[in-house]
Amino acid sequence: MACAERLKRNRDFSRVYRQGVNHNGRRIGLHAYRRRGKGVEYPTRVGFTVSRVIRGAVHRNRAKRLLREAFRLSAAEVNKGYDLIMTARWRADQEPALKSLISETNQLLIRSGAGRND
Repeated sequence: MACAERLKRNRDFSRVYRQGVNHNGRRIGLHAYRRRGKGVEYPTRVGFTVSRVIRGAVHRNRAKRLLREAFRLSAAEVNKGYDLIMTARWRADQEPALKSLISETNQLLIRSGAGRND
């Protein structure tokens, strides 16, 4: 994922949490914020978070990798101009399959307005 496509700054995360819309699935939470500009087409940026409820850094890093991969495989269906935050909502001992994460990511993107239903 390119550097320009990532949310990195704390103020960006705070803005998405404060002003964006929240949608939850069984295993993923999605916060979406539509960036507005006059005649500017912003790229979609995405950040990934994992709660410390998932014990151990190894398990949290694995959860982030799964979220990144699920988003990458469904990124072709994402509209431009959104800031997104994806949050893992499963326990380390109940890691979901990548296929189910991809379908849930697509559903949440469409529900939030950030995804296209082609």
